Amino acid sequence: PDVVAGDETQALNLPGRGVRFFFNGQPVGEVDDPAFARALFAVFLGEKARDPALRQALLGSGASHLSESR
Repeated sequence: PDVVAGDETQALNLPGRGVRFFFNGQPVGEVDDPAFARALFAVFLGEKARDPALRQALLGSGASHLSESR
């Protein structure tokens, strides 16, 4: 869906299955592919995330010990 100011989007990792997407609290789709889920979350949460400051904000202060293998 088109996203505008005030909208919320979420992606829920389903370990070993894939990822489920939500828009403003409502489920909007799912991708049943664990490799896709790992790649998607690596963009935001991986050690080589494209925005390190966003990664740190998403993971919180205890993130320094985490690695992509988790």
